[in-house]
Amino acid sequence: MGCLAARLSAFAVPKDLPNNKSLKSILNNDINNLLISSSGASISSQEYKRSVRGLLAARPLVLAQNVGMPDPVIYRSKVGTHWNKHIVEISLKTWPKSNPTRVRETAQIQAAAMRSLVAMGTDPLELTIEVCRQKGVLILASYRMNAEDWHKNTWMLSDFGRAHEQSRIPDTGALDPMDPAVYNHRKDLFREVTENFDIDGIEFDYMRWNHMISKPRENYPILTREVSETRKMLDEVARKKGRERLILGARVGYSLDGPPVGRSDFSCKDLGLDIKNWIDRGLVDYLCPSYFWPRLPGMPKTTEFVELAKDSKTGIYPTVFPYAAWQDEPKQTLIAETNKEAMARLLREICQAGLKGYAEGADGLSTFNWVHHHQPGMVHNPMRTGWGLGSKKVQMRAHQNLGSPAALRECLKAGMTEG
Repeated sequence: MGCLAARLSAFAVPKDLPNNKSLKSILNNDINNLLISSSGASISSQEYKRSVRGLLAARPLVLAQNVGMPDPVIYRSKVGTHWNKHIVEISLKTWPKSNPTRVRETAQIQAAAMRSLVAMGTDPLELTIEVCRQKGVLILASYRMNAEDWHKNTWMLSDFGRAHEQSRIPDTGALDPMDPAVYNHRKDLFREVTENFDIDGIEFDYMRWNHMISKPRENYPILTREVSETRKMLDEVARKKGRERLILGARVGYSLDGPPVGRSDFSCKDLGLDIKNWIDRGLVDYLCPSYFWPRLPGMPKTTEFVELAKDSKTGIYPTVFPYAAWQDEPKQTLIAETNKEAMARLLREICQAGLKGYAEGADGLSTFNWVHHHQPGMVHNPMRTGWGLGSKKVQMRAHQNLGSPAALRECLKAGMTEG
């Protein structure tokens, strides 16, 4: 890890980052998307980099690559647990009634790919950085701040979690940053990745999942302190590296203080996020307000955030999701390439949602976990091929035009006939 900078010396490291309100589009990619699509134990660094290049064909200005939950992580670390260590065991424990062979194989492919890359002296984050530097895309290390993707078992994915079971938020799979041990462990994770990798900053993803801290309306100052101290750390490391600055972004709730929506969507206040404080103090460079997993148009309350940030340097990038209610019908969730009518409809609705965000004052747009990372040229795992190619093509086409309202209008006009 120590010689990463030397290996990247041939690639341009941006000295002057864009204005926070000029980031155009921010793509948040899931932690294991590319690992799942890989050939597992047979993976090579070139294979992984080809997949990253395929992802960047979506033309984001910023790739916020999820690298940790916050722990485990998909990079070489002395602080966090490597992704491969417990993933098979906990996947089988979490989904015992699903097809156990499929669950095991999917987890094993991720674990084997991670182990193989580390054995080669590299890892997914380092390879992603290399490709981003070649393509001129800003790369942020994104952390799910209290992931519960493995539901109440998520805490067992890391060695730290297993050693601190008593630190869980009651009845969840999340650890509580009210515990100083949890807080300090995360602080060490963020410093390690910033010091050891040539990233352009960090993104805190407070939208995955719902429990950021115990009693969030009382304990929110702890999360504000975490944001403030991370901002200070990024500024310190930037100076040491000769960088103008490093970015701190955050994915946040759909509204500043609105009512809960269903079981998944909570306001920033109910997540423990003091957005006004963060903006007023200049702690965050951008915010991505978002629903958890909506159907189109599914746009957050963008105007609330725009109004709060209008006299600040904080950019607002609401999150566009590429799924519509009509796709929930049988066999419609992922569209086949032969279903041209559905493809055209989905593209139209994505573009309209993006234009709505711009009309409400957004500085740009963000996305979360679109499936275009499974384009055929990126897939090396037979289990991931042949499904929903129409959806993938629509999402890639739309994503390439999210950076401006003019591009979205042109895309809306042209449909799938170009690109």
